[in-house]
Amino acid sequence: MSRYSRFRGLGLGLLLSALPLVQAASPAAVEFSADTLQTDPKNNQRSGRIYVGKQRIRSEMQQNGQPVVSIIDTEQRTTWVLYPQQRSYIEYSSADAVAGEQNGSPCEGIPGAECRRLGEEQIQGRPAVKWSVKVPGQGGAVQSTQWIGKQRSILLRQEVPGGPVMEQKMLGVEQLQGREVEKWEMVVTQGSQQQRSTRWFDPQLNLAIREQNPGGYLRELRNIRVGEQSPELFTIPADYRKIVPQPPKRSR
Repeated sequence: MSRYSRFRGLGLGLLLSALPLVQAASPAAVEFSADTLQTDPKNNQRSGRIYVGKQRIRSEMQQNGQPVVSIIDTEQRTTWVLYPQQRSYIEYSSADAVAGEQNGSPCEGIPGAECRRLGEEQIQGRPAVKWSVKVPGQGGAVQSTQWIGKQRSILLRQEVPGGPVMEQKMLGVEQLQGREVEKWEMVVTQGSQQQRSTRWFDPQLNLAIREQNPGGYLRELRNIRVGEQSPELFTIPADYRKIVPQPPKRSR
């Protein structure tokens, strides 16, 4: 699986909810643990904990007053959601076949998606691979053109026919939590309207450790500790019972 697809949309969204943001490399590149924090415009905060190991990610949060643990296997494309109070878990798999040119494309890991490599171009002075991307959705397939940076597998530009245009560019290098990070700005343009968000990308971890979105939304990692993680963090306890979700009933 490509570096881009393993943390596609993850950067801090996948990590924090279980980081869309600057895409990241394989979780095996650097193992680490960190606290997670999400703040909304009303200053309501939601905290948790993540552990990134070899091909697996563990996130711990509170949902509806009870602890919930998610373990993601990025190689097998499988997620387990654990409910410690009930000693049970649910398994989700997305290891379905992917159409199109899978190897190294932004479609990897997205069931039903189709990607076609169009060549290489320069975006903001950075070499990038240009892709035609079609992703299935509830209202029909969504078509876009994407330019993925070759250096960091970052989505530098995306165009949607009749829709918005997104561009990301690096503003400079800063210190954040004692770590040297790259500050990136994302600009989404539709007509005369623009929305801007900012992300701080950590080259060692190869993901963004902070993102600030329009409206006052903030997501970040704190107390980052780089080091080998215990394999036990990414396994399901033997006494946990597997729950099989029932499919929704069709209404007449």
